[in-house]
Amino acid sequence: MSSTRRIVLYSILRIALFAVPFIVFMLLGIWWWVSAITAAVIAACLSYLFLHRQRDEVAQAVSSWRNSAHTDADNDVENAVLDRQEGDAN
Repeated sequence: MSSTRRIVLYSILRIALFAVPFIVFMLLGIWWWVSAITAAVIAACLSYLFLHRQRDEVAQAVSSWRNSAHTDADNDVENAVLDRQEGDAN
């Protein structure tokens, strides 16, 4: 599975873990802000317990993206200009 699909899947699962309890609490007539806080706590706990594999995969994908050489010429030129400006300021 591609890293983009992993990130999207993990995000959808996290949103679902929040949305389901939030909707249930709202249907029970609980104030929206209490429902939101409670649903967020429940979603965080369930995510920690059940989505550890997906979380690790997303963390690995983000880490490999950050460490890869995905720069282009524009970034190199901008960085060189900023480095010169920073050097001139000192």
